[in-house]
Amino acid sequence: MGSRKRIKAESMKEARKNIAFAKLNNCPTSPRKMRLIADLIRGMDADRALSELKLNPKEASNRMEKLLLSALANWEAKNEGKKMDESNLICL
Repeated sequence: MGSRKRIKAESMKEARKNIAFAKLNNCPTSPRKMRLIADLIRGMDADRALSELKLNPKEASNRMEKLLLSALANWEAKNEGKKMDESNLICL
């Protein structure tokens, strides 16, 4: 690997440490229904988004809540010394 590639790969690796990903497989909900719920919580704090999903009567909100909890667990695994309350996590 060349030096430019290695430097770029290391910088991308450092940038990914602050972002937590989650993926929901085998979800029998249509993308349009999931997008409605995703647009509802996009840009919110993680705690507020969880409370919105719990109170929403739509079926897709249960699956989105599961996905958000998984992303929060992944973030905690990457950042062991930090707390979620102090970090101001935002749903993107």
